[in-house]
Amino acid sequence: EPKMTSATSLLFLVIHFACIRAGNSSETFVKLECKEEYHGVHDQQSLLECNVKTVQNVTILTVTWKRVGGDASLLEYHKEENNSTLGFKFAVPSWNKKNMNVSLLLTNTKMADKGAYECMEETDSGDATMYKSPTMSSSPENSIKQNTNVTIFCNSTGGHQKGLIWWFDEFGTNCTESAELVAKETDDELFSLSSKLTVLKATYSGSTNYSCTVHNTNGVQEGKASFEILFVRSAGTFCHRGRYTQFV
Repeated sequence: EPKMTSATSLLFLVIHFACIRAGNSSETFVKLECKEEYHGVHDQQSLLECNVKTVQNVTILTVTWKRVGGDASLLEYHKEENNSTLGFKFAVPSWNKKNMNVSLLLTNTKMADKGAYECMEETDSGDATMYKSPTMSSSPENSIKQNTNVTIFCNSTGGHQKGLIWWFDEFGTNCTESAELVAKETDDELFSLSSKLTVLKATYSGSTNYSCTVHNTNGVQEGKASFEILFVRSAGTFCHRGRYTQFV
């Protein structure tokens, strides 16, 4: 699941802004930090400072600012769209999902703005980057004869960031440099990975079993599958399909 952190802030007039850190740090050390004290002026702009702190590159999926106990959001970023109440906006002009400064700007502070505010953000750290177990197939799919070029495909979906696919033969040789990888962002803002490896003049005497492993953007393996090339036993008789095995 995506990692969610939050921070609660108090806004008083003449404005005193205190941030009580309430977010939890995950194994990827993502947390939300806010300025501990802020003084503002009535009828002036007020800045509620909050920044995402992390030891690795992450992408922000959602940001929500609201009053503590309130249902309505003052500012919300979700699925590439910003929605905000009049008088509230991101402090950074042209803010985007790679910007770790999620501070809120009150454009014209009023007495009615006093109270407690809460900022919540969600990133693609942790389990959110998990790719599904890969599936494998080949071309030709069946009736494979010796000394035929065989292209093996490995596909996976579900990552929030561009991942990698590595290839190995049955002897443990890394064949990744000989493979082609295509990564595409899908409509649901996830990534699909498609890789192909061509075995030139495949024979019984060479490697007939190949595996592919799927890795997230940090190189951590998240899935593995194995594929065996099954050749025609004698010309024109037994036709066998290649077969693959998933490892979960």
